[in-house]
Amino acid sequence: MKNGETISELQTRFTHIVNHLHGLGKMFEDEELNIKILNCLTITWEPKIIAIKESKNLATMMMKALFVTP
Repeated sequence: MKNGETISELQTRFTHIVNHLHGLGKMFEDEELNIKILNCLTITWEPKIIAIKESKNLATMMMKALFVTP
């Protein structure tokens, strides 16, 4: 996540990169994508990252669910 970047901008940029990699034949498991997203968030997101990792099954959770506002 870049300084000053919103979560929406991160989602757009990350999805764009993943889609291009899919086009090149690289496939990812849901868990791998979820972990990559959570690991790239800034320190201000740390409490939410911990809560998500402890309460959700990242292996079955769809990537877009990380960006849905409850």
